[in-house]
Amino acid sequence: MSGLCQVLLASYTVFILISALLIAEVASVLQNDIPSDGFSSCLVLKDDNDRLPEWLAYHWLVLPLKYLVIAIDPTGTTSPEKIIHDWNILDTGMEIVLWNDVDYNHSIDEDLDEKHQHRQRQKHFLAKCMMYHKVRNRSWVAIIDPDEFITYNTIVSDDPHPYRKRDPSGPFLQGFEEYPRFDETEYRNTMYVMREKAAESLGTSQTLFDFINEAKDIEPWISEVCHLMPRLFFSAVESHRHELIEAHVEQFGFDVMNFSTLRFFKHASKDGWDDNHFGKVIVDLSRIKSDQITKNMTTIHQPIPSACTYPFRPYETGIFRVNHYIGSWKAYSGKSDPRRTKERYEMFSSVNEGSDYQLQSWLGKFVEKIGVSNSKKLLKHSGLIDIGSVRLIDIDGYQRVETNEESAYYLGIN
Repeated sequence: MSGLCQVLLASYTVFILISALLIAEVASVLQNDIPSDGFSSCLVLKDDNDRLPEWLAYHWLVLPLKYLVIAIDPTGTTSPEKIIHDWNILDTGMEIVLWNDVDYNHSIDEDLDEKHQHRQRQKHFLAKCMMYHKVRNRSWVAIIDPDEFITYNTIVSDDPHPYRKRDPSGPFLQGFEEYPRFDETEYRNTMYVMREKAAESLGTSQTLFDFINEAKDIEPWISEVCHLMPRLFFSAVESHRHELIEAHVEQFGFDVMNFSTLRFFKHASKDGWDDNHFGKVIVDLSRIKSDQITKNMTTIHQPIPSACTYPFRPYETGIFRVNHYIGSWKAYSGKSDPRRTKERYEMFSSVNEGSDYQLQSWLGKFVEKIGVSNSKKLLKHSGLIDIGSVRLIDIDGYQRVETNEESAYYLGIN
């Protein structure tokens, strides 16, 4: 063998060894940093591909999200397959399963309008999805939407007083009268202490799953197998440039304008009903019996009718809260939904009763955890609006199938 060939062979061997070491190192970092257990979730998607990457990355980091079932609404115009593919090829420790109508035996009731067809799909899917997680011995499942982000409800200066007298005048709060516990002084004391601990956990980046498990033998976790979280609505009021750069992610090549949690900080009044509405829940399926899981739920805010209370709680009694983002008009109008009118958007988009920057640091922590390259791969579709021209239900990829003698639709997913 000539000297040149020997040099080339040696160089190639060194290259292969270095590459193998780098791959092994990345895999080792991921594996050593991935929690062994965490939250499950059930998510219905209808043209929310712009939100999904941010939602996945954030909850993978914060909950942590370990098991996710996504149901694709076939009346939408986009599919999340490419986004899910990015997560599946990188070993993040999160299991993502995609379902179509036929996977949970759902059929479309043609007698319902589009809004109620969607709500019916949500209820049927949630029941099947919760059962799917339960038979696999999973515990806490988060029931939220793609525009919602769970966080600690830390105590700050503009919070309602922890012992205030509640105003029951909201138009949908009559049912709340049946659940006086949230108004009891002892309960409010417990929640205040928990919120103080939540602030400490936020500072140490402790996951919500670990936070719950550390206190699982005390209230509220002993009795609240369906734990209600208040929602806080975030409007589309734009922030100043000096506020946006505090995320410190442009150094990694990210544009904060593609992330709702890093772009919008103005929120509704914390003690208001008109913008925040009902709360959302996390459910401990390990303490729920199978026969308690039913598609005959009144609303997705009470997914376990026998365990979930009326879905409103005063903001100051929440250990966790759910940030709810309306997003930009481009994102809002890009979703195939007849309810999303310009008038409705303008009604809510200018709300400005306070500012909250609690979620601003999450992306930097995400990059620290899995690296710049992996972060860019997983978030490359974030904020990108893909507006289709036809419904998925009408394209060749969907097949009409029969289930329970009614029609359902199926998207072939490789």
